[in-house]
Amino acid sequence: MVALTPAFACASALLAVAGAMKLRAPAAASGALRAMSLPAATGAVRLVGACELVAGSWALASPGRLSAGLVAAAYGGFAVFVAGLLRDRGRRTAGCGCFGSAEAEVHPIHLVLNLLAAGAALAAAISPPPGVTEVIAHEAGVGVVLCAGVAAAVYAAYLVYTAAPAAWRAYRREAA
Repeated sequence: MVALTPAFACASALLAVAGAMKLRAPAAASGALRAMSLPAATGAVRLVGACELVAGSWALASPGRLSAGLVAAAYGGFAVFVAGLLRDRGRRTAGCGCFGSAEAEVHPIHLVLNLLAAGAALAAAISPPPGVTEVIAHEAGVGVVLCAGVAAAVYAAYLVYTAAPAAWRAYRREAA
């Protein structure tokens, strides 16, 4: 299922990036967990970040049913968490803590992106696509383009998670 490789690679790499950023700066995620009355110890957030980093990296390097299932479960859990934050948004303005110190307010686009990533990962768990390393090994030129495209898509997704909510809020204020 070669067509699934870019979407799944993007979801996996974004999970790894989010995990690394939580390891570096866990305070925002701790705040979001605390806002939902969940355990929010810094050590626990760092452990979750480490698990995200490992699962995302593993799925990116060697996609298979188990690694894709873990990525799907992570994004499914994030979707449930974000839905809870959105439900309670009127009482507080907590962000989701997804990307460490690059915090942004929680927004419905977070829920949509998490569901899309969960869907791509679920499809990969059903029919694992070739990994990025496998694509590079078989067709180096295609692999380089794939890596560049995935890197750009991960950065774009990161911006949508972190910058789009404030941009949307500013646009809506201008329109009003």
